[in-house]
Amino acid sequence: MNVGIIGLGEVAQLMHLPILQDMGDKFRLTAASDVSPSLLAFIKDKYHIPQTYSDAAELIEKSDAEVVFILSPDQYHGEYIERSLKAGKHIFVEKPVTLALGELEKLIALQKTYPQAVIMVGYMRRFADHFLKAKEIMAVEPKKTEYLRFRDIICEGPFYIKQSRTIFYPRDIPRDIIDAAGKRRREHLDWALGSGATDIQRTVYQMMTGLGCHSFSAVRELCGLPRKIKSVSTGKGGAHVVVVMEYDDFLGIYELVNDQDIVQFDAAIEIFQHTRKIKIKYETPYIRHQPMSLEVIDSASTETETKVYGPSYRDPFRTELNEFYTCITEHRQPKTNPADAAEDLKLFEAIIREMGRS
Repeated sequence: MNVGIIGLGEVAQLMHLPILQDMGDKFRLTAASDVSPSLLAFIKDKYHIPQTYSDAAELIEKSDAEVVFILSPDQYHGEYIERSLKAGKHIFVEKPVTLALGELEKLIALQKTYPQAVIMVGYMRRFADHFLKAKEIMAVEPKKTEYLRFRDIICEGPFYIKQSRTIFYPRDIPRDIIDAAGKRRREHLDWALGSGATDIQRTVYQMMTGLGCHSFSAVRELCGLPRKIKSVSTGKGGAHVVVVMEYDDFLGIYELVNDQDIVQFDAAIEIFQHTRKIKIKYETPYIRHQPMSLEVIDSASTETETKVYGPSYRDPFRTELNEFYTCITEHRQPKTNPADAAEDLKLFEAIIREMGRS
């Protein structure tokens, strides 16, 4: 399948481009688009991509791509998805699929008129081996969940990238394009939250759609949706967030801390089931093929047994793209589709509303 890539920044360079190149039996990189001329030229030469475009719309309309990867800034996702649907393309879009639920709902309705098009949203954590094993255990040996804790307390990418990969950072993006992108992002946040939203609410919402959606999406698949958001506490201008949720008969707590320089990537889901605890721990996505393991603690009377499944070294990004390819060839939609992703935006809107009440 011929692939066109829209947006050639960090995520494209670290993950999608090298993985697509490795998957040459399934995907062929034939087109690329970016607003930076120097970055476009660099990627064209590195990956031998024959068709390049400074305008994403031209790639969608003129290239030979059968599949479009939308890796552009979030505020452009909706436009490119709509154009790609109307051009008859299959679509992989990085999270968040859109910033505003209203825009996403329009796209979900539009997709129904193009049922042959496959759209996958990039929630790679839900394709990791240890996540899938946890889901299997919970299905085969069901137990009542009594408490849930999940978190993203992390050191961001630059520390890891500097030691592991070389990234091309362009310096020639025109100022008017940068200004237009900022204006458009503000407009889409207004669409999502209302123009009267506070700066802290905007920061929290962007933290949720940028990082938190990975964890919330994975927890939804394992535990379902909460009945309500009980409370939201924030600090450091929205860079620290604690959300308390009420499920049918248990509480869930989410912690997000995204401004620390401690070299630790503490992203995990812990499910407490009275005599069993399931812990899924994620490593930084900026270094590929890290070992992933699942820890399950079972207790009965005075005895306790701890099982560790793994390690597995399969890259969840590649597993995700294998599933995308299979969905296209088998004419079915993936589990991480736009309607699925809409549930996250609904939750994040509820979190922002609770902040307003507080």
